[in-house]
Amino acid sequence: MNYFGQDFGLDLNLIKRVEIIRGPSSALYGTNGMFATINIVTKSPVEYDPLQVSAEVDSFGERKGQISGSKYLGRGANLLVSVSIFNNAGESRLYFLEFDNPATNNGWAVNMDGERGYHTFANLIWNNWSFLAYFGNREKVVPTAWFGTIFNNRGDTICDGRGFLESAYQRDIGTDGKLRWRLYYDRYRYTGRFEFAGDSVTLDGRNVVQGDWVGSELTYRFRVPVAGYLTVGADTEADLRARATAYYAAPIYTLGSSIEHLDRSAAVFFQDEWSLSRKWTLYLGGRLDDSRIHSLMLTPRAALIYQPSERSALKLLYGRSFRNPSEFEEFYTDGISQIANPALDSERMQTFEIAFEKTFRRKFVVEANAYHYQLGDLIAAALLDGYVQQYRNMESTHANGLELEARAPLWRDLKLEASLAVQKTSSPDGFLPAVNSPARIGKLLVDKPLWKGRFALSGALQYLSERTTLAGNELPPFYRVNLALSSRRLPGDVQLQAGILNLLNHKDWSPAGTVQESDRIEQEGRSFFLRISWSASRESDGARKSKAGTQGGQEH
Repeated sequence: MNYFGQDFGLDLNLIKRVEIIRGPSSALYGTNGMFATINIVTKSPVEYDPLQVSAEVDSFGERKGQISGSKYLGRGANLLVSVSIFNNAGESRLYFLEFDNPATNNGWAVNMDGERGYHTFANLIWNNWSFLAYFGNREKVVPTAWFGTIFNNRGDTICDGRGFLESAYQRDIGTDGKLRWRLYYDRYRYTGRFEFAGDSVTLDGRNVVQGDWVGSELTYRFRVPVAGYLTVGADTEADLRARATAYYAAPIYTLGSSIEHLDRSAAVFFQDEWSLSRKWTLYLGGRLDDSRIHSLMLTPRAALIYQPSERSALKLLYGRSFRNPSEFEEFYTDGISQIANPALDSERMQTFEIAFEKTFRRKFVVEANAYHYQLGDLIAAALLDGYVQQYRNMESTHANGLELEARAPLWRDLKLEASLAVQKTSSPDGFLPAVNSPARIGKLLVDKPLWKGRFALSGALQYLSERTTLAGNELPPFYRVNLALSSRRLPGDVQLQAGILNLLNHKDWSPAGTVQESDRIEQEGRSFFLRISWSASRESDGARKSKAGTQGGQEH
């Protein structure tokens, strides 16, 4: 299904594949490489249609349009450009039990679910160079009256935007060497507006966050006698702006707080891929990070892989990872919703994993992964009084889990994928990781071509077991069935996609955050969506591909 929440800034038809690498990745990527790494590979300009126009609608008032295309510019240069805009009404009426009284419209928030914004994306590939640009923005009405704001009031809105520019150069050196260099600029913008009921006046509170940073990374992969393939690298990053401001715009302008702590960081890292024999491979890696604000961090990682054949593999994995607190978590204070904690330390995690993969008869694939996580100094928001919170390091906790996944083609091109994850967290009483932490997660996907492959019918079943809220209440299990019918190109190069989300109209909730009046937030019921797209035919000559080289899509 192509329809997706618009808080994810990249339009899904630009994505070639999504790779999920389980386990810590700080040994290569530094801070934030905790539980897993999600790698999004976009389509290359060579692979994309010369022109594509699409429109999406939903029964909850979602409306979106997109125009995109690619062009061969000559001399080996190919360009892909995409622009999309959306203006979604959302559900017209939302019910909140905690506000069920005549003074707050009996708990009904009316026309409080709207959002609007845009996404832009461009990718230029020229010989060994690639240039990437992304800018997006989303404005959302907040229906939950967080931080004690006025309920059922469209004055509560948030607006966040992200921009990204990158240039990357890659070339082969000799027969076994590969050099890659990238330079990037990243930005983030956030504006929040919150209206509070004062003594005979309405207080108009604002939060503004502005972040700009630049960075560069250089890696070189080469073959070392006996030791195998070695990758070495270094990167650096510097904040240009990291400002957070809180103030009242009305009835009288009043500055609450303004903070800015600029950080600079640098790191060196390596990874060695050592083939011990035809069946055994050893991976050893490590990274050393240092920054102006945070502590020096050393994060090793090791993997021993036994592969008796192309159809099976056994992996033993060990790693350490960390996440530095953000400026918002560590330094932000307004005296109303949050208090700073300059003593906040980085999160740390140590993992032990064993994974097994097996392919039967070239088609039936089974994967199993068992893990043990040791987490220390986990950062979580603690509610102090009323709506005031402070981010703190919590006591250490342990998690054990097992993940199973299977993929198989069945009768008459019917494809089946199923997965189940079971985990148990051990932590002190009242420790926040137990909140919104289901013990079991399951998914079942089926796909069946129809009418000689002109259409495909897909179905998905999602399951989450019971979860706990901040107040200690238990939410019932989550079940959701989705269906989608999609076509290949029809006459006139038209494609259709239609579906039903939450087919059984199952009622479910998610735990609310620390600054909410509600303990739980009800999720949307059954909805219908339709997507129509038109694509121009691909160029028939081969010059576009041959001059573009073999460089594929970009990773993010």
